[in-house]
Amino acid sequence: MPNRLISRIQAPALPVPPSGDPSEYLSSLNNILRLFFNLTTGALNLVIGSNGGRFLEKPNGLFFSTTDQPIAVAGTAQVVSFENTYLTGGMSINGGSDSQITVTYSGVYNFQFTAQLESSSASTKNVHLWISRDGVDVGYSAKHVILQGSSDITTADWNFNIDLQAGSYIEMKWVSDDIDTSLHAEAPSSPVPGEPSAVIAVTFVSVLPETLPTPP
Repeated sequence: MPNRLISRIQAPALPVPPSGDPSEYLSSLNNILRLFFNLTTGALNLVIGSNGGRFLEKPNGLFFSTTDQPIAVAGTAQVVSFENTYLTGGMSINGGSDSQITVTYSGVYNFQFTAQLESSSASTKNVHLWISRDGVDVGYSAKHVILQGSSDITTADWNFNIDLQAGSYIEMKWVSDDIDTSLHAEAPSSPVPGEPSAVIAVTFVSVLPETLPTPP
């Protein structure tokens, strides 16, 4: 169970009104309600006070891959896999390729994505990465990366907010015009603790706006 500095507040168990003299009942009722309101007020003041956000739980996750992910077919899009989970709350990885990050609750989410791209031949390679929501590519969400030379390694990373309905999922997709391209991972080798081929962190930002944005 996570450490909590604020106790969970439960509805008070109110006494049953007697059929006779209500004075003792009212005294007991007042004491129970006084305790309940004191607990509620104390908890609320902690949350809205200085640094009160540290008491809040928000959906979040961090997923990463420790394996190389080569391009299977040049010019054909494929998803980025995240076969390892470090943090998860209010979301999960679904799909046979460990690619679909599915949220439990509707809201606006922030995604921070990084991929490590490697070229294994001397030719110049054009790589594009982009965002897909519920299997539909998000317009104007692509990023272009150029690899030059054998063993050239470049990182592609960006940070974006996106609105998601409960049960919706995000995938990262990519494509290269050369098959000698991969998302590259490195195993731990002292003193370096290892390098993931791809990593993505997800944080809940806010509830959905009253008017949903129109996808580009």
